[in-house]
Amino acid sequence: MLETDRNQLHKLVEEALPELDMVIGWGQSTDSFQTTPVFVRDAKQISQLTLGPFCSQNLTGYLVKPPALDAAPKEGAKPIGICVKGCDSRSLVALIQEKFLTRERVRIFGIPCRGTVDWNKVGKLVDLSNVKSATVEEDVLVVDDSQTTHRIKLEEVLARKCYGCRYPNPLIQDVTIGEPATPRSTSIESSYRDVDRLDAKPLEERLDFWQSELDRCIRCYACRNACPLCVCQDKCIIESREPRWLTQRVGIPEKFLFHFIHAMHLAGRCTGCGECERACPMDIPVTLIKEKLNKIMEERLGYSAGLDVEAVPPLLTFNPGDTEI
Repeated sequence: MLETDRNQLHKLVEEALPELDMVIGWGQSTDSFQTTPVFVRDAKQISQLTLGPFCSQNLTGYLVKPPALDAAPKEGAKPIGICVKGCDSRSLVALIQEKFLTRERVRIFGIPCRGTVDWNKVGKLVDLSNVKSATVEEDVLVVDDSQTTHRIKLEEVLARKCYGCRYPNPLIQDVTIGEPATPRSTSIESSYRDVDRLDAKPLEERLDFWQSELDRCIRCYACRNACPLCVCQDKCIIESREPRWLTQRVGIPEKFLFHFIHAMHLAGRCTGCGECERACPMDIPVTLIKEKLNKIMEERLGYSAGLDVEAVPPLLTFNPGDTEI
């Protein structure tokens, strides 16, 4: 199935490439179990494109971060092609909503997603330093190292975000590769079960949890940099000195403030793509903070980010008659 879908992707990109500036997709990295973003400008590069459960990166951030895609390009500029999974497409919708780019500037290759692999989980079962190859056979991850072959159920090593995914199929696309995927979740309750599990704990335990988790934070800002919707790094208040909001101290209060400022700036905008959590080198579940805000948005305001290009995110407007405020 993956090989068939890959061939279909190559064919569609080959047909579209003459009309595009480039196509942003996933390609095989130096490790057999990793993919890396690739920027296809020539037909000879199309064979680099791949897809499947190893394609974890949300590529939409490349459209609005250096080298930036101009929302109002020069006359005659060609569109840019991009491969998106379901959650990635929601980020694309949000970027269009906020006018960081126009719909006409992108050609979207939609790829139904059946979950992406979390290699932190795999690393707890297999010594990744000895991995020779990694493939997927049906619903099994097959990892070969120098001594043995490990067969791991794919369901056991998916990224945490995937278990509550309600939108595995792209919500916006020009062409679709492969058959539609079945959502793993169909309700708010199942989508936010990790949030509910944490909320069920006493306040003291929740505080201990976040103090323990954020104590590992090294303030590398990988979570901020990986987020497609966090687009103001050059003016980020985290690094501002006039006014000075935060210092470079490494204590828990400073870390708390950074993560909650980051989350609040994404309130009503976060699409749950999980890039912040994937990029974190300290394995901190930072997406949980945004998920809590997303749940509040859905329950109080009936809004979920990245579903409708025409919708206006609640916190980007003001209605004095809103009874929920």
